[in-house]
Amino acid sequence: MEMASTTFAAHLASLVEEGRVPIQRIDAMVENILRIKLRLGLFSQPLSEIESASIIANADHLAAAKEAAVESMVLLKNDQNVLPLSVDHLSSIAVIGPLADDAYEQLGTWIFDGDEQLSVTPLQSLKNAVPESVTINYARAMETTRSRTRAGFEEALRVAADSDVVVLFLGEESILSGEAHCRADIRLPGNQEELISEVSAIGKPVILVIMAGRPLALEAIIDQVDALMYAWHPGTMAGPAISDLLFGVATPSGKLPVTFPRVTGQIPIYYAQKNTGKPATPESVIHIDDIPHRAPQVSFGLTSFHLDAGDSPLYPFGHGLSYTTFHYSDIKVSAHEIGVGDRIAITADLTNTGTRAATEIVQLYVRDLVGNVTRPVKELKGFQRVHLQPGETRSVSFALHTDDLAFCNRHMQYVTEPGTFHAWIGGSSETMLRTEFTIL
Repeated sequence: MEMASTTFAAHLASLVEEGRVPIQRIDAMVENILRIKLRLGLFSQPLSEIESASIIANADHLAAAKEAAVESMVLLKNDQNVLPLSVDHLSSIAVIGPLADDAYEQLGTWIFDGDEQLSVTPLQSLKNAVPESVTINYARAMETTRSRTRAGFEEALRVAADSDVVVLFLGEESILSGEAHCRADIRLPGNQEELISEVSAIGKPVILVIMAGRPLALEAIIDQVDALMYAWHPGTMAGPAISDLLFGVATPSGKLPVTFPRVTGQIPIYYAQKNTGKPATPESVIHIDDIPHRAPQVSFGLTSFHLDAGDSPLYPFGHGLSYTTFHYSDIKVSAHEIGVGDRIAITADLTNTGTRAATEIVQLYVRDLVGNVTRPVKELKGFQRVHLQPGETRSVSFALHTDDLAFCNRHMQYVTEPGTFHAWIGGSSETMLRTEFTIL
């Protein structure tokens, strides 16, 4: 399927007439498109027969948009369980930031036919969610996320001082994301870091909700906020989704689909990296501030890390907190040795050790210890959404075929090689619950 260029439209017919492209090749490509349409049910239930299809943003659409927003948001930090908020213990909430009440920006990028009139903003939803006994104090603080003036700071600081808790809505405007929208410095743009610092200094609990299309480098401000929720580009129903999560009507279950660097200079940093020749160890990592004055020339173990950022990310791939806690245990394999072409089951027990029913995204990672070409230190091979009641334990199993462990060797052949594999099951790429098996 050609989306942008006119290469096929302009030249394919003549290539077929010249015999350079066989018609059988085109038939095969068309069959792929038709096969997808068949699986989607487009031939058995044409859109013209769906009465609600012409109703933009009908109830089902809005419900789906809200569900997608709730499940995609990631709770990254929650010190002292400041979240969820309880309206029974609050008299006022400060809502601050340029993205708290911007119906357009919450839609994100690639929304050429998006209608901001359909958006429900966080400010609107928070006002609707609290009883009359709770006052919502709002200040925009900054005209845009890129503003570098302090024109709105005074009002924002006054609002924060007059409230029991502060919810900041910061991040990036939608125009800063998408194709050809790279940034050399991925900290919060404008003077958002300054705003966070001054609001935090007031001493009220600070909850930071970031709306952005990329992971931002947040180490400079992470210790100044009590809770951090990443909303990515949450869309039309951002407001109701965020409100439900903040007040505990819904429980966070999202996990990071990307690694978060501490600072911009850590990039590239990702969970599926290749093992370096000299991987860092906890003993070899030393911070720049811990190096003694006039220290003798030393190579710190000749391992790979940054003196000012260490070797670990701010948040790893797959990370995401909940309002409950989960415990993983008893990982095992159905067989310690299998042959090429066989399947293996990898299983672990998951327990909800908290007091709230919640969904955990259980993740399976695998490492091929020796390959024809170097292999990643971990690869995500599967995940499942598992809903558990408090105290409930469930066995979670993943089925792997040896084809799932194939890769392109140095001859560009897609093969599964015999050897030993490590396998992990857990709540992020940093899980330590490991087993192993061998392909003969």
